[in-house]
Amino acid sequence: MSIHQPDFWPWAGLFNKIATSDKFVVFDCVQAPRGKSWFSRNRILLQGGPAWITLPIYRSSNQKIFEVRINDEVNYRAKHLGTLRQAYAKTSYFQEVFDFVEGLYAAEHQFARDFSLSIISAVCRRLNIRTEFVEVRDLIPDSRISELRGNDLVLEICLAAKATSYLSGTGCLDFIKPEDFLLNKVSFEFQEFVQNEYPQPGCSTFHPSMSILDVLFCVGFRKTEEIIKGVLNS
Repeated sequence: MSIHQPDFWPWAGLFNKIATSDKFVVFDCVQAPRGKSWFSRNRILLQGGPAWITLPIYRSSNQKIFEVRINDEVNYRAKHLGTLRQAYAKTSYFQEVFDFVEGLYAAEHQFARDFSLSIISAVCRRLNIRTEFVEVRDLIPDSRISELRGNDLVLEICLAAKATSYLSGTGCLDFIKPEDFLLNKVSFEFQEFVQNEYPQPGCSTFHPSMSILDVLFCVGFRKTEEIIKGVLNS
């Protein structure tokens, strides 16, 4: 099992994490990031270098991730699609990927987490990732979530989901305690994902950790699936 917040157009590593898990818990019950973060933006390649693609959101104090609304006063759909066309129109897989992306932008979403989750779910389907998605608030009541922090919250989510193993990212090294999971008969493993290089047209050097958009436009759906799942079988 794995847990992660619904990032905006996340990188290939998150999809590897999902593909490696039998169950993926959507972690949207904690305070939303106050500054710039992967929750509302990610990187693509534009004119040979990294550029940001950002989802406009309304910000307020003490918001939970699931409470953050999209700022529809900004015409982000046309802007994003125009930027993607400018960035990737010359790639071999542009049209099939752009049609897919355009379809996702056509849907109406009030909340940022809903839009990002629709993106993540749709990409998983296209890449034949069949992992079960679970909402954290279906596992633990809000009152209990507010009482827990860090390691204790992650462990309780695992126990509520009846997980026998937990796949963790390395961004939690400052608070996670693997020994607590082992004491509760939940095996613990850190994700080991190394970004395989792929051709990035117009770039003299490889830029790792781009949004999944970059991988899809550069190599197409089939090769993207191989890049993500190939790590599992290496």
